[in-house]
Amino acid sequence: MTKQTTPTDPDAREKLHIAQVLLGGYAAVSVLTLLAIVVFSGNPGIVTDAVWVRGSILAVASLITFALGVSMAKGSRSSYRRVRIIALAQVVAIVVIECVPGAFPVWFKIENGVCGTLLIIVVLLTFARTVRTTFAAR
Repeated sequence: MTKQTTPTDPDAREKLHIAQVLLGGYAAVSVLTLLAIVVFSGNPGIVTDAVWVRGSILAVASLITFALGVSMAKGSRSSYRRVRIIALAQVVAIVVIECVPGAFPVWFKIENGVCGTLLIIVVLLTFARTVRTTFAAR
């Protein structure tokens, strides 16, 4: 069972709430992207095999990350640690994808850029002093 302590610091609570909302946005964009991939799957110029793979992984990962974000906002220390690690790893993966020329269509790189921006903000929020203090070892 995960130990949860409701965050008492108002600044930490606000940052955690914003992070949760951003993770919800990340999940929504990722799921809508997967839907677009399905709709346009007949056009190989728009949807490549790489887009199918990366888009599917992104959709699943975003939903898991959002669920962890909800738990984190409620005070779960283990979810907090997982969100920090996963969000940072996803940002690195997105940067790599953005840097690989020609591997993905422009529309997919734009979508990844949007997701990356949301995740960078989540990373910054979760590394904020008040949030780190809230989840410091007890």
